[in-house]
Amino acid sequence: MSELRRDPFTLAWVVIAPERADRPQRTMPALSAAPAVTGDDPDCPFCPGRELDTPDEVWRLPDEPAGAWAVRVVPNRYPVLTRGDQPAHHRTNGLRTSADGIGSHEVVIESPRHRWDLADGDDSAVANVLRAYRARSLALRGRRPGLVLPFRNHGAAAGTSLSHPHSQIVATPIVPLRHRHLFHVARGYYDDHGRCLYVDVTAAELADGQRVVACNDSVIALVPYAAGAPYETWILPRHHQASFADAHDDILDDTAAVLRRLLAALRGLLGDIPYNYALISAPNGEEGTTYFAWHLRLVPRLASAAGFELGTGMAVNTVPPEHAAAQLRRALTAHP
Repeated sequence: MSELRRDPFTLAWVVIAPERADRPQRTMPALSAAPAVTGDDPDCPFCPGRELDTPDEVWRLPDEPAGAWAVRVVPNRYPVLTRGDQPAHHRTNGLRTSADGIGSHEVVIESPRHRWDLADGDDSAVANVLRAYRARSLALRGRRPGLVLPFRNHGAAAGTSLSHPHSQIVATPIVPLRHRHLFHVARGYYDDHGRCLYVDVTAAELADGQRVVACNDSVIALVPYAAGAPYETWILPRHHQASFADAHDDILDDTAAVLRRLLAALRGLLGDIPYNYALISAPNGEEGTTYFAWHLRLVPRLASAAGFELGTGMAVNTVPPEHAAAQLRRALTAHP
């Protein structure tokens, strides 16, 4: 039987409908697995020796101006927002409101190896990518109000256009509506209960155990109770922290270990599927808040929204979160 579940973080309803997975599929699926990378690309602008093909880097590891590098961060040549430090002036004309598209859009080149992936790396290599997120988030959040969002697209169906391993960081001059709603719900819970919603949910999931995928001293990976997509998985800190930019090295290391194993398990279970993840923190200037906690939201792209989802705004998930978590736990045993 289908079940309606309400997401505690957004208060939105999700339909858990496992019988939908058995419906006939007589058309080609809109989303497909990421194509395998079979060799290096001699024209890849992210490979070593092609550093002059990218805009001037803003961060690198090791922090040396020349020589070998492990991770580089460069401005995106095709940004969604124009780079700049000036305020985003708003204009209103009747019912029409606009603002300057000022912000930042950077590319994190995760490895000098063209055929590398986070699922293939060791924990230290994945931690280096997270160090780039932390360093650039610290640098960008002090420039203006808004939000800093590191994210990763894997596979063409998830929005990536270059096969070299990379992720991106966008700093917006405003707090997007979805995030404002997350913070509004979390603040309301804190006002009602005097506790952080994310800390309470994490503790409850650890006590229940059904939807926990993995955990260590610093973080927990779980399939949310009202996951909106099959195998959607979150990584959350086990102790309150509002902004990932403030995470200490041990938290980065523990997050990297869970993220690497999770991505490897997901690939072992489902193949090299497209996915997106986003690392969500408190808005700029609210890093000390007690009501919100950073989290990494990983969403495999296994299905596309159809008319019901468009018309209702409700997600339909064909894999019950408890089943997804159990499958991922079994897959993790092959990726210690």
